[in-house]
Amino acid sequence: MLVWLALLAASVLVASRARITSDFTAFLPARLDADQALLVHQLREGVAARMILIGISGAEPGALAGASRALAQRLSASAQFAYVNNGEARFGAADRAFVERWRYLLSPAVAPPRFSAAGLRDALQRALEALGSPLGSALAGSIAADPTGEARRYLESLPAAGPDTRRGVWFSPDGRRTLLVAETRAAASDLDAQAQAVNTVRSAFAAAAGASVASLTLSGPGVFAVESRALIRADASSLSLIAGAGVLALLLFVYGSAALTLACFLPIASGIVAGVALVALAFGSIHGISLGFAAILFGEAVDYPSYLFLHNQPGDALRTTLARVWPTLRLAVLTTVLGGLSMLLSSFVGLAQLGLLLMSAILVAGLVTRYVLPEIAPARPVALARLAPLLGWSALARHQGPLRALAWSALALVLAAGALRPGKLWDDDLGKLNPIPDVERRADQQLRAELKAPDVGAVIVLRAPGREQALERSEALEPALRGLMNDGLIAGYEAASDILPSEALQRERRAALPEAQALRRAIAQAAKGLPFRPGPFAPFLRDVQRARSGPLLEPADLRGTGLALKLHALLFPLRGEWVALMPLRGVADLAALSARFEALHAPGAKLLDLRRETGRMIARYRGQTLKLTALGVAAMFGLLAWGLGGAREAARVLMPVLLAAVVAAGMLPLFGSPLTLFHLVALLFVVGTGLNYSLFFNRVPRDPDERRRTLLSLTVCCLAVLCSAGALALSATPVLRAIGVTVLAGTPLALVFSAAFGRDAG
Repeated sequence: MLVWLALLAASVLVASRARITSDFTAFLPARLDADQALLVHQLREGVAARMILIGISGAEPGALAGASRALAQRLSASAQFAYVNNGEARFGAADRAFVERWRYLLSPAVAPPRFSAAGLRDALQRALEALGSPLGSALAGSIAADPTGEARRYLESLPAAGPDTRRGVWFSPDGRRTLLVAETRAAASDLDAQAQAVNTVRSAFAAAAGASVASLTLSGPGVFAVESRALIRADASSLSLIAGAGVLALLLFVYGSAALTLACFLPIASGIVAGVALVALAFGSIHGISLGFAAILFGEAVDYPSYLFLHNQPGDALRTTLARVWPTLRLAVLTTVLGGLSMLLSSFVGLAQLGLLLMSAILVAGLVTRYVLPEIAPARPVALARLAPLLGWSALARHQGPLRALAWSALALVLAAGALRPGKLWDDDLGKLNPIPDVERRADQQLRAELKAPDVGAVIVLRAPGREQALERSEALEPALRGLMNDGLIAGYEAASDILPSEALQRERRAALPEAQALRRAIAQAAKGLPFRPGPFAPFLRDVQRARSGPLLEPADLRGTGLALKLHALLFPLRGEWVALMPLRGVADLAALSARFEALHAPGAKLLDLRRETGRMIARYRGQTLKLTALGVAAMFGLLAWGLGGAREAARVLMPVLLAAVVAAGMLPLFGSPLTLFHLVALLFVVGTGLNYSLFFNRVPRDPDERRRTLLSLTVCCLAVLCSAGALALSATPVLRAIGVTVLAGTPLALVFSAAFGRDAG
């Protein structure tokens, strides 16, 4: 008793301080190859993960445009955001100032002929023609400093895809919503900082919109992470209360005793608190999905005291009853614990958390039932006559022949339907691992479409020992990519080397700039006969000489610009090497593109289809999880064979439970729900719970009264699990709802099939 109380107090202390996370990448593999590490890095640390997508709607266009400008101004002034854009200018003032400062190292047109007298003459004549155009007034101020137009040429060379612009800001195609993007300075994994950024956007919008009727829509990984954390926390609390209330009502009805009902909750509370504490200690935090999963353990952990109390017959002490049922109950506990082992060994951190939570909670609940309850709970045998309605299905349980035929028919039906059903059995969509509700996922897709955010697809990945080598390899590959564009295989590409040229290329461009005297003579000769005042090109001469003798461009020089955002998305260190990404736009034929790319033999370069790669990653580790599941089932079989005295008895107990799990798994896709890893977690839970039923159905009772008590205890335990699963099925979080629905489908099947194949069904 003292050991239990001490451990319970320590567990409460640790669990109360546990950090709750909602990062869905916890349900991605921890052991990754280079390509998978890149994908997960982008999901966790990439610039795109720090983007907040903003939509303002619900007012007339003029008011929306005004609210957009006011919001962009307020967010730009906040230290929480590194970049804000609402389309007022394709490139902001910081971008233009940066390009003007570094134009001679950035422009791909810089070459010696361009600064000869003939080259400058051509540039000045084109400038005169441009002055007569509608854009002439905008160009007049830049000719003296940049007669060759290097800054303009560089900016125009960058990809220009973006949302529609109306009234000077971004709008959706239907004109009903204005659009903005904001990048947080904080990492995507810093949920507290992300929450502060989201609150800042909401507060700034409230101040910017004033009394307007406009409404705000936010999306993006950070927004989802913050909302998911709040949603999962609320779900975990509310679902636990619902599950607890349902189980409480059931137990009060069954026992008619507050003392026994309270005693039943001691193993539950002890197990869940200990499980949460162990997960927090082992992983440094606990995922909200794991916390929500704890709600379903209410139904499982209540089984063990129910087996003890409901088997207690008149005249027997609890220790006497425990001695009679403990051999079977012990096997029930240990087999359920082994069911969590396959999750614990998984490469997915989230699944490993679920496995540790399940194993520790069930083990502690079993130990509390064994060593604590007989010391403190009263021996009050339950009167069976009052609970006769709960035993109404016992007549069905006696007809084992028809039930067995029904079980095999159900198996054949779901297998045939699964083979004939169009579509896939397993869903390897990475997005389905994200706990955000479907309605928010659809809203995100719509907002991204309106912003014309790049579609994640084919990308070239360049790896090199250092940053400079990565940039040089990117530059070396660009001619081949322009050839692919000319052949129509791609519509375009992006490259980090276009934003930050390699040092070698910068030196080459710097060497192409003439000395001061030579440039002065060349510009004087080029301007002869043209209507330019004497000496107007002093800024041009000054800037060229500054570029010749000044430092080379470094990543730090881009700080505070939108180009820095793009550079950090395309060039970054990972696993001791540098990675340069070259996203491809408008891939017409991926197979043809792959064939052409293979023929290039580019060192350190690889063409990846990110959609296919994410699917392959999930499929690969789903296969690993299935193997671990098979290992867990084999361990259960071995334990049962040891505990029951032979493989035949073990097969007799395990077979109906596996049959129920397969039928339940086959039913879900028939109703439009392809299986995911979370369904597999739920099926493991069904197997663990079902083994309890099967073990007791194969235990020979000492008399008819004990037979009825066994049937009653199994019925009550099944109803308790259904209460918890029903609460989870009400969850607004899709993954928790999937677990709840699966357990709702599988648990009754496990009970009925166990009765059908049991040695004694009552």
